Amino acid sequence: MITKKVLAIGAILLLSASGAMAQMRPGARAVLQACKPDIRQFCSQVAPGQGRIKACMKEHLQELSEPCKEGLFQAWLHQ
Repeated sequence: MITKKVLAIGAILLLSASGAMAQMRPGARAVLQACKPDIRQFCSQVAPGQGRIKACMKEHLQELSEPCKEGLFQAWLHQ
């Protein structure tokens, strides 16, 4: 369980890079798609930028959906 947390946090860091989605790595794009409902549910009131979305996702790590967690894990594996 702790390993999954560490992996998820590491993968969330992949999302911290700024830029348009077109400029994102394919893995980060897949994570964004998998986690979009979670971001909407937990972080919709958070203004993007300066790592605020990433921080919000970390606060809700235990509550993230399985597809989001899996996307984060897969992105971490392929970095």
